[in-house]
Amino acid sequence: MTTPPFTTRLNTPADLPVIEAMLFEAFFWSPTYERPALEEFRQQPEFQKLVANWGRPGDRAVIAEVPRQAVGAAWYRFWTESCHSYGFVNAATPEVGIGVHPDYRGRGMGRALLRHLLSEARRSGVPALSLSVDPQNVARQLYESEGFVKVGESGTSWTLTRIEDRASV
Repeated sequence: MTTPPFTTRLNTPADLPVIEAMLFEAFFWSPTYERPALEEFRQQPEFQKLVANWGRPGDRAVIAEVPRQAVGAAWYRFWTESCHSYGFVNAATPEVGIGVHPDYRGRGMGRALLRHLLSEARRSGVPALSLSVDPQNVARQLYESEGFVKVGESGTSWTLTRIEDRASV
C-alpha cells in the first residue's frame, strides 16, 4: 500500500473535533482494548475534563493531514495541582498528548507531529514537557528517542519528561 503524503500544521479553532478524535485514539491505542463509540466516550468526565475550554492560553496543537483529511494530532496543555491529566509533573510543565488514526500509524506521522510540537514549545519558551505512556505502547520508543526520560510511574503508566536544554531535535 502506498503511503499518501502528509503535512503538519498548527491547529485552528475549527480543529477541536480532530483533537477530540485523536484523544480517543490515544486512549484506545491498543487493538486489544475494547473501544466504545466516540460519541459515548465524549460523555465521560475524564474526556470532558481533558478538552474543556480548549484554546485557553498556553494550549498548543498541531494537526497531521493527508489530502482532504486530518488523521493525527499532537497537543500540550498546562494543568494545575488540583486539575490535571495523567502525565502531570508540575504546573509549569505542560502535558503532551498524541493520537494518530490506526490506518496511518507506523509511517512517521507521530514523529513528525511530535517534532512540530517540540518546535512550537521552543518557540513559545516552554522549557519542559511531560506525558504519560503505557510502557508497552510502541510510542514510548518514539518519546525516548526524542529525549523524553522516565521520571515516575502511576498505575500501569510511566511519566516521562523532556527538558529542552538536555535534548536536541
